[in-house]
Amino acid sequence: MRLLGKKALVTGASRGIGKAIALRLAAEGCAVVAHFHENETEAQAVADAIRAGGGTAWILQADLADVSQAKRLGHAAWEAAGGLDFLVNNAGISYKQHFLDVTEADFDAFTNGNFRSTTFLTQTIARKMVETGREGSIYTITSVNGIRPGLGLTMYGATKGALETLMRGVAMELAPHGIRVNTLVVGAIETDLNRVVWEDSDRLAEVNAGIPAGRFGQPGEVAAVIVDLLHSGSYLTGASITIDGGLLLMRGYGKVGRYETGK
Repeated sequence: MRLLGKKALVTGASRGIGKAIALRLAAEGCAVVAHFHENETEAQAVADAIRAGGGTAWILQADLADVSQAKRLGHAAWEAAGGLDFLVNNAGISYKQHFLDVTEADFDAFTNGNFRSTTFLTQTIARKMVETGREGSIYTITSVNGIRPGLGLTMYGATKGALETLMRGVAMELAPHGIRVNTLVVGAIETDLNRVVWEDSDRLAEVNAGIPAGRFGQPGEVAAVIVDLLHSGSYLTGASITIDGGLLLMRGYGKVGRYETGK
């Protein structure tokens, strides 16, 4: 119960990494506001599991493609919990699209869903922390594709890379207020976002061959790291913690080929 008495907002907490983080936080005594977009039943199941274990949980809906809803979520979460100590920016979108096929709609989807919403949700919570004199931690889940491009993931990686730069600046500006800001750069994690890979034995073997650990990571492994850091990282700010099984140490996977219309 290392986080007893603390309160956190976790975005995208109905499944995957966000769900694992919410459950792990609760197991350590932290009250959790679990955000969801469409999966209310799954979010409610997460909250029920937390309450069944003796914890405290709330669920809040917001479409984070809409910046006004991101801000509203920040205000509602703060009010519901009576203040927050931690913000975990986990929600985001990912899909493959060759750069030559990227439309303005794709650009807006990635920019709004991954970057703009995270920016203004973070600002909303940080402003409340500063105004109330509340110290805390903000962690944002980014991606190895924000550090090294992936085939078909140019736009996705660009928005995750933007978050890396943003959060280092935010860390510097909020440090005088006792607010620590860091990112977790995750690699291939077994979530719904990449189900198409880990359910295909051939593609899975190809990806695993490019990971020194030889396998996909599990959501719980990411959750374990972030919860440990929330507990112990009192002098950690402006850092990027990589959780990728060594993926960035390798040359990656996939072969670059000429663009063909419709493929």
